Amino acid sequence: MNLVATRPQLRARLLHRRPVLLRDGGIVELADLLFDDARWVVRYLVINDLAPMPRRDVLVKPALAVSSGEALRVHLTRDELKRCPDLDQDRPVYLQHDLHGVPRSADPHLRSAEIILGFAVRAGGKAAGRLKDIEIDAEAWRIGSLIIDSGVWLPGKRRTIEPQEVRSIDWIARTIDLR
Repeated sequence: MNLVATRPQLRARLLHRRPVLLRDGGIVELADLLFDDARWVVRYLVINDLAPMPRRDVLVKPALAVSSGEALRVHLTRDELKRCPDLDQDRPVYLQHDLHGVPRSADPHLRSAEIILGFAVRAGGKAAGRLKDIEIDAEAWRIGSLIIDSGVWLPGKRRTIEPQEVRSIDWIARTIDLR
């Protein structure tokens, strides 16, 4: 029996813009999940502090978060959240190509779940569909599987693949190549 299959699973598409409860009762919003496509672990939750101006997205380690049913809770107060690093401190691949940013060394494996949803999936050099969703192990914050929709224009068959089946992700071409 696969232990990962018995753990609660979260879906990246459903987590987007989900309210997050803080330890002091405050409410913020989950803007994105950043994951490492070499180790397939969630490295950061990107939290929008919901301040009126300026908007601030901060990076929160998933070890500080727990998902219980519909609620996502973070073990931080609003003041502690203000001291978290900005998204700009560890840019995902799509922001590394921003020409207005300050050049710095960056991780070529840090991916945005929000950005790669919808990427074309290719297997053996042929179109295999689009990335529909990402399943995440809610306890270990690991990428459990990728959900592929075989339809190109209309919905098609959905299939689930293991992350290890991915050979590469090309942000510029918006493609995911399978082994």
